[in-house]
Amino acid sequence: MRRLCKVSVVWSPELAYAVGIIATDGNLSPDGRHMNITSKDKELILNCRKCLKLKNRIGRKARAGLSPKKYYVFQFGDKNFYEFLNQIGIFAAKSKTIGFVDLPSKYFHDFLRGCIDGDGSISIAVHPQSNQLQLRIRVCSASINFLKFLKEGILKTAKVKGGWIYTNQNGIHTLSFGKADSIIILNLLYYTGVKFYLSRKYKVARKFLNGRVA
Repeated sequence: MRRLCKVSVVWSPELAYAVGIIATDGNLSPDGRHMNITSKDKELILNCRKCLKLKNRIGRKARAGLSPKKYYVFQFGDKNFYEFLNQIGIFAAKSKTIGFVDLPSKYFHDFLRGCIDGDGSISIAVHPQSNQLQLRIRVCSASINFLKFLKEGILKTAKVKGGWIYTNQNGIHTLSFGKADSIIILNLLYYTGVKFYLSRKYKVARKFLNGRVA
């Protein structure tokens, strides 16, 4: 009996973006079939569901011991897609073990945009001394090897030379890029015709697209 394949595993910008979200904000069940994405941001969940061409219901849940259901949950089962994720380097209990993710380099920026939307940030601050705008792209992870993989991919595809990884007192690692590198990266992430992204992060990014502040 042939398995029912709900999700196409043919690489595309949409699949790469969804895999980036799963790599950062997703969870694979130990049962070998089910996956879920949990986020406060409903747009992220809707984007992932559209990219995977699924229609599963989006639920709500609260953190343990709390009553307000602030989190959106998207869960689905697909053994073939689960095995596909395993094959490219994403497993159950991945938060500290994820490292290299095997994907075509042509879709790396879609994957990276999914990672930033999932567990990253694009932020602007004003330098207290110079009053110049400071732009930062950051991605957080419990796995330093995953951030090393992202950094290597960014250096290779964006041709930037900066970027650094630091660790806080809770053991969470952060990959960060400064303004000049971030502008180059953003112009690759939000290319002409890009379809899926978080609106609130794009709102920050668009001020720096085409290499200039709007």
